[in-house]
Amino acid sequence: MSATTSDDPAPHLIARTADGVGLAIDRIRAQGPARATVVCLHAMMTDGRYFGARRPDGFAAALAARGLDVYVADFRGHGRSDALADWSFDDLVELDLPAIVGAVAADAHRAPGDLVILGHSLGGLVTTAALGARRIASPRALLLASTSVWLHGPRGPLARRAIMMAYRGAATLLGRAPIRRLGLGSVDEPSTYVRQLTGWARAARWTSLRGHDYGAALANLEVPTFPFASTGDWMCTPADAVRFADRIPTAAKVKEVGKRHGDPMDPDHFALIRDDLPRLREWIVDVATR
Repeated sequence: MSATTSDDPAPHLIARTADGVGLAIDRIRAQGPARATVVCLHAMMTDGRYFGARRPDGFAAALAARGLDVYVADFRGHGRSDALADWSFDDLVELDLPAIVGAVAADAHRAPGDLVILGHSLGGLVTTAALGARRIASPRALLLASTSVWLHGPRGPLARRAIMMAYRGAATLLGRAPIRRLGLGSVDEPSTYVRQLTGWARAARWTSLRGHDYGAALANLEVPTFPFASTGDWMCTPADAVRFADRIPTAAKVKEVGKRHGDPMDPDHFALIRDDLPRLREWIVDVATR
C-alpha cells in the first residue's frame, strides 16, 4: 500500500527491496545529452516532493535543464512508496538505499559507481551510513545538503534535548510521532525510528540497532564529498555540518549558502532545496559533472 493517495501520478520506477517493499522513484530527464545522473534523497518527516520532480519550475527541473538526469526517490513509509507500520533507520541503510541505487543504475544504464548522490539531511545520513557499512558502492560524488546528526548527550543544548524528549515521548505514547497533526511535515515517523534517532542524541553515539558504529565508519569513506548548509537553518547549522564533514577524510570545505555569501536569502532547512538559489544550483551541477 502506498503512503499517499491514488490521485498521485504513478512514479517512473519502483525499486523492490530485499524484504519486498516497493520504493517510488521519479525521473526528470536531462535536456540534451545527460552529463551526469543524480539520485536525490529526502529529509525526514517528509518525502521527495520538495525536490520538485513533478513541477516544471522545481529543483529537479532546474538541474535537468543544465544537463543532469535526475532521479528522486522516496524511502519506505514516505510519499508513494509502500506504507509500513514500523521500520528503523537501519532499514533505510541496509534495504532501501541498495535497492534505489540498483534500480536507478539499471534504468539509467550506468554502473552504480557512475552515479552522483545528493542526500539532504536524513538522505545524507542514510548514504554515509550505507557507505561506511559497505552496503552500496561509492558513487562518483556525494553531495551532502544540511547533513548532521545530533549527538549532544545529556548535557547538550537545552532546546535540542527538549525537542528530542518530546519527539520520543510522543512516539512512545502514540506509536508514531504525530508530524502531520502538528503541521511539521507530511509523514508520521514510526516509533522504532524515533527511538533510534533520539537514542543517538542521548548516548552521543550514532550506531545501528545491532551496535555498528556509523560515526566511526565515516573515517573509511573514500568518495569525493561536497557538503553544503545554510546560514538560516537551525536544524543543521553550518557549524553542525562542519562537525559532521570533518569526520569524512575526503570531504571538501562546507559551502555556506546565505545572503552574506551572495545568495538572495538565508534559506531554512527545506528552502535550501526547494527555493530558487541559482548560485547553489550552478555549483551542484559543477560538482556533479566533474
